[in-house]
Amino acid sequence: MLRTIALTAGLVFAAGIVCSQTPAPPPVVAPAPPLPPGMLPVKLVMKHIVNPAAELYWKAGGEVDTAEGETKRAPGPEDDARWSAAVDAAAQLEEAGNLLAMPGRARDNDTWMKFAKDLNLAGAQAMKAAQARDSKATDDAGSALYNACFECHGRYIPRPANSLYKHFNEPDSDFKPPQ
Repeated sequence: MLRTIALTAGLVFAAGIVCSQTPAPPPVVAPAPPLPPGMLPVKLVMKHIVNPAAELYWKAGGEVDTAEGETKRAPGPEDDARWSAAVDAAAQLEEAGNLLAMPGRARDNDTWMKFAKDLNLAGAQAMKAAQARDSKATDDAGSALYNACFECHGRYIPRPANSLYKHFNEPDSDFKPPQ
């Protein structure tokens, strides 16, 4: 009995020492390794792949307001070259979502990956619309592409304080992206 009491006291004492010690600091996160040779950084993926493809796709749908009035951009049913260019651009945007999600480019595993997936899905929607030669669906897909780009840029590209395109997740910002 005395032995059991002594053993219990010893365990309580040891547990007290362990509990009173300061917790170990969180592990230090190492910086991301440099990109492998031949892999473009995000800025160049945007400059040479995403931006040109988005601009080309947006020429296939929607409308532009000018001083002369509203101009529809959708190609006509006989405009094979423009529809084909829209399909190609949409395919590039769909795959760009995958490129942006690759290790070395992804900035985090939550928000960045969500935005990369949004671009991928919007690209797939855009490709389907252009293949169907559906002007309304092409316009809707162009809006989905715009929203995917806008949301990511709002989160990851710093803006000047007086910018119309403030980071819409900031608590002091009442700016909301278009829907």
